[in-house]
Amino acid sequence: MKLTKIYDDDDLQRLYNESYFTGRAKPPMWRRRAEFIIEKFHPKITLDIGSATGDLVKSLNELGVDAYGVDGSDYAISNVDPKIKNKIFKVNLNCDKLPFGNNTFDLISGFYSIEHIHNIQFFANENHRTLKNTGHIWFLTPNVGIKDRNNYDVFNNKFEDWKKIFETYGFNVRKFSPHEMLTLKGKLRRFRLYKLSRSAQNIVKRIAYDLSNKTSMNDTSFILTKA
Repeated sequence: MKLTKIYDDDDLQRLYNESYFTGRAKPPMWRRRAEFIIEKFHPKITLDIGSATGDLVKSLNELGVDAYGVDGSDYAISNVDPKIKNKIFKVNLNCDKLPFGNNTFDLISGFYSIEHIHNIQFFANENHRTLKNTGHIWFLTPNVGIKDRNNYDVFNNKFEDWKKIFETYGFNVRKFSPHEMLTLKGKLRRFRLYKLSRSAQNIVKRIAYDLSNKTSMNDTSFILTKA
């Protein structure tokens, strides 16, 4: 699939409409993800790329983080909680500059967003510009190659390809396992694994995450820092 077209606004609204977002909101998951971000990165100010209806941004703000989001979908932004309306901005990530100053963010997150980007050079440069020199970017994306690209996931890559791409644009890249984000009180509650020591719980979580990733999710998770 050749990436010859950058989505314009009409494309974004046609593709990322009510039908696309139906069933995607899972507030408890985003709350736990927000807690994990605070535990691992301790950010004061964050940006969520492809923030959709703002569940992560809302959770982070409720937990005391100055969090912002950007998305290109009118539908998603129109369904943002009024409490955080001033924290979410409409941005076409292929061509619109992020509405923030240089060296602003301690953490930029992107969950299943970078595979939707056509103009990766522009996107990478804007992330580099707005990230603090000591900041981190955390991307979670399908770990699949070009054979799985489609009208939505226009730039799928495997981790090794993402590493080469972002190193080209001035980042260090390393794998990052988010297994500690899992809880042991859901489907696994009956095994009372949550009563194990913290180190033992992390071993169980790593095994569970790796198994799930091999059998169903097939994701890659990685961190960028400025080189």
